[in-house]
Amino acid sequence: MESRGGAPSPHLLFVTSPMQGHINPVRRLAARAAVTVSTAVSGHRRMFPSLASPGEEAVDAAGVLHAPFSDGYDEGVDPRVHDMRSFAARARAVGRESLAGVVARLAERGRPVTCVLYTFFVGWVPEVARAGGVPSALFWIQPAAVFAVYYHYFHGHDAVLASCANDPDRDAVVQLPGLPPLRPRALPSVVALTSPEQRGYEVVGTLRDLFLALDDDEHRTKVLVNTFDALEPDALRAVPGLELVAVGPVVPDGASPSTTDLSLRDNDDDDDVNGYMEWLDTKAARSVVYVSFGTIFAASKRQELETLQGPKATGRPYLWVSRKVAEDGAELDGAGAGGGADGGRGIMVEWCDQVRVLSHPAVGCFVTHCGWNSALESIACGVPVAAVPQWTDQPTVAWLVEECAGVGVRAQADGEAVAERGELQRCVETVMGDGEAAVEIRACAAKWMERAREALAAGGTLERNLRAFLSGF
Repeated sequence: MESRGGAPSPHLLFVTSPMQGHINPVRRLAARAAVTVSTAVSGHRRMFPSLASPGEEAVDAAGVLHAPFSDGYDEGVDPRVHDMRSFAARARAVGRESLAGVVARLAERGRPVTCVLYTFFVGWVPEVARAGGVPSALFWIQPAAVFAVYYHYFHGHDAVLASCANDPDRDAVVQLPGLPPLRPRALPSVVALTSPEQRGYEVVGTLRDLFLALDDDEHRTKVLVNTFDALEPDALRAVPGLELVAVGPVVPDGASPSTTDLSLRDNDDDDDVNGYMEWLDTKAARSVVYVSFGTIFAASKRQELETLQGPKATGRPYLWVSRKVAEDGAELDGAGAGGGADGGRGIMVEWCDQVRVLSHPAVGCFVTHCGWNSALESIACGVPVAAVPQWTDQPTVAWLVEECAGVGVRAQADGEAVAERGELQRCVETVMGDGEAAVEIRACAAKWMERAREALAAGGTLERNLRAFLSGF
């Protein structure tokens, strides 16, 4: 391994939790960094089922080393079996010991880690880095606006944010330093949680620990953010004392891998990929509605039904990714995995290469839960959005998509938090129709696609900002 002036060459170690929405941006940023420096990714063993033990390693096609760690729950967490009261403490203790072993083994092999980057669900990682005398930095995989809201929530604005988020009339407004006025529908769902009895409240504790650790960092580290300067210029400067560095949009291109599943297999070789791509080839430009709610959110049976019937009601061809329907072999209103009841106008698949689909000229609208990865991929591909946000950062992402970038329209949910078929039909027609709103949305989508491509291009802000960060190691 080459060195500069006797010092070890830069060697980044990315650490993430085994969640698809965290894995993909980490692998993509790691692949981009690998063009410049040695790079490794350490994730939970469930990310690497082909590796039998934490000591085994593998190198992917981008030249990034994969080195798994254990948190003591290698087979997954089951509340019926495990004591959830001790889960966080055990995962933290075992994770620290296991990751320290990864760092030590890399050093023994002549590849000492010079910087550790981590995502927010493994907030204990800086403790391992400090113990080894290695600097660390957070890689924030949600919008800069969400980071800024959380920062202010944990720095004296928790009560006003909770009050706004829980306003029964939904017309309250909160003004945070550096950000535009925000209404309840623009806030991440976490700030509305006020009781440990509420679903997802444990995330409040995780985020609190994360931001307290950033406050305690005597070096006031930089925070890498999966966004780009043109999209969130104000939010990137809305956090006092921390430098937020835009290193996005981290979406697939020639320098980074496409969407992957947890086995890290090459999905492009699957027969079903050829099937739905060939099906798209038969459709007219901008005629297909693409529907996907991501890999975590489990829609209710009613939402599944409404989600299917909305695109069907438009009379347009649709491609619907629904792991739940595909796995269960379920049928909704007579349309199974082949969509047979509507004369073959639509098809359902369990999985797809999302960026390949969004890049296809036949796709004219993306009905999405507004996960940040999906939103950035849609923006980078120039596909307008029908936003159906559910929780966490998704309401803020929908606000960015609709009100800031103007590249989509947001569906209104009913009292059961379900976007009904008529509302979904309205959104799709607003985006894909011939009206003035559709023309404006498509123009904005084309504009932001160009800006995203400028950020991604050689010499663009992603490359410049990442190189400037790496130059410190």
